[in-house]
Amino acid sequence: MAPSATAEAAPLQRRLTLGEIGLPTGLGFDAAGTEASFPLPRGVPGLAARLALEFELSAPFPGRHAVELRANGRLLGSTAFPPGSSRLTLDVALAEADLAETELRLGLRLLGDTDQASATLLPASHLALLLPDPGQLSVAALFGLLPPVTQVLLRPGPISATEAAAALRIGLALAASGRQATIASAPPGVALAGRGGTRLWANGAVLVGEGAEAATVRLVNGLPVLSLGGATPESLARLLDSPWRGLALAERLTGGAATEVAPAAEPPTSLPFTALRGSLAPQETARAAWNLSFSLRDLPPGTQPSGLEVLLRAAPDPAGAPGVATILLNDVILGSTTLTADGQGRIALPVPGEALAAQNRIEVVLQRATASGPAQLLPGSQLRLAPAGAPRDFLGLPAAFGTGVEVLVDAPGGVLVAEALNPLLWVLRAVVPAAAPLRVTLAEPGTPASPTGPFVAATFEPPSGSDPVLRFDAGRIQLSNRAGRPVLELGGVARAISVQLVTAGGQPGLWLRPIGPPPLLPAAAPRLDRGDVALLDGQGVALAWSSTPGPQLRVDYPDAPRPAGWLPALMAWRPWIVGVLWLAGFVLVVWAFLRPRQS
Repeated sequence: MAPSATAEAAPLQRRLTLGEIGLPTGLGFDAAGTEASFPLPRGVPGLAARLALEFELSAPFPGRHAVELRANGRLLGSTAFPPGSSRLTLDVALAEADLAETELRLGLRLLGDTDQASATLLPASHLALLLPDPGQLSVAALFGLLPPVTQVLLRPGPISATEAAAALRIGLALAASGRQATIASAPPGVALAGRGGTRLWANGAVLVGEGAEAATVRLVNGLPVLSLGGATPESLARLLDSPWRGLALAERLTGGAATEVAPAAEPPTSLPFTALRGSLAPQETARAAWNLSFSLRDLPPGTQPSGLEVLLRAAPDPAGAPGVATILLNDVILGSTTLTADGQGRIALPVPGEALAAQNRIEVVLQRATASGPAQLLPGSQLRLAPAGAPRDFLGLPAAFGTGVEVLVDAPGGVLVAEALNPLLWVLRAVVPAAAPLRVTLAEPGTPASPTGPFVAATFEPPSGSDPVLRFDAGRIQLSNRAGRPVLELGGVARAISVQLVTAGGQPGLWLRPIGPPPLLPAAAPRLDRGDVALLDGQGVALAWSSTPGPQLRVDYPDAPRPAGWLPALMAWRPWIVGVLWLAGFVLVVWAFLRPRQS
């Protein structure tokens, strides 16, 4: 994987699609207008950009309609739909001033006869960034510009424990930023041919374990790649996914004491709503709704949600009708409150553990009699936190792993190859925070591993001192309760990964055991939430089970529709229902013969 001598003369194009900014199905808008934000790199000399936009008009009487464009509030112009057409394609060059900020806010508004008319920015639209000299990118700029599909590349053959830790750490950081990350030992790819002589940068690469003791930007096949070199590349991977990352503007970063970020003395007791994903912007409709989201993996280490404190303010209703606010967590109503006469509202609610999920959504709905003025979810609203206890199900693992996790991997004779890390990375994405310190220990197959802290063990034998409830014998799987009584026995499982919550040496952890060859892994991480035992396959969680307080089994395929709650009970009465229908049909036939119709 030797770098090319010089970069290609043709400019390199990096396309930021709508899917990367959370709009995979496009963006609808009307006369009121809307905005979409594209992140922009900092410190890139000679950066240029173009907007490639496609619109579709929906109107009962298509006529004179136009789309108005704004960039960071500056008017770019308006363009009408072609006569007799509901499609519009635009290619707009952006000025240097539009790229000076950390994001590009694209404003869209529909002009013309907008009564019952709307338009959609189609998913094929994108922002094309032109990088004339990719070799001048800083480490931080390159990390932010890596394409949605990025490979973490290691040298062919056996890899060390530090290289494995760096690959897993950078893979978690890439996955946390929404990228699809895989680990391999193949060489980096090449650029694709684009329009106008440009080269498309479609696949990113991070090289681990090559070069000097530094994180640098290199050119390989004319494409910029991030290189983490030296004997301890995991320290550089930790630097790229820490509070220091915002300071990483140089072309080169070296390891050392500065790579360690001292943890906070005491974990925080709350997080403001401004720290969650979502908007707190005021709304003026009669029904105002704010949607915020957070992941348990994003919370401070050792904490779990314990309550919500919601503060609201709205313009008083002229008729004196009070507004009613309702708070929901993952579609479960936690409580409601009535605003005071002057439009103030406050409600503090506990968060029940059974309402939590790995990915959580908070919805605050304010219902008023009329749109009497702006309503606002105040920034003082908070998510209350409490110390997390020992994990009892998969949901408790992120809090236990936040301060650090030891990864134990089977390596026969100390030999571990890069591709063997992909199933492990797939599972780690579900339970390990991206910024958690990570250490890899190579274990010898057949010898029970002995973890020294919270752990994830990808081994054939269970960790030393653990008592897993899922047992394996001659290709069959037996699930037992804590008393040792068999609950379920499965056979014929040929390609799966078993995952169990276990305790070894007083430390909580996760034991991963392959059943046959690894399954073909889906792009999304498995949804590990309820339960402490699961079987994973190519569709995600095939079967999950909670061993305490009693055996509970569930099948959880994310893409499969859930059956209606009344269907199992109805199927139990199926013979009686069929009999009654048959008897009713026979009586109707007899009645028709006995009383023929007369004209």
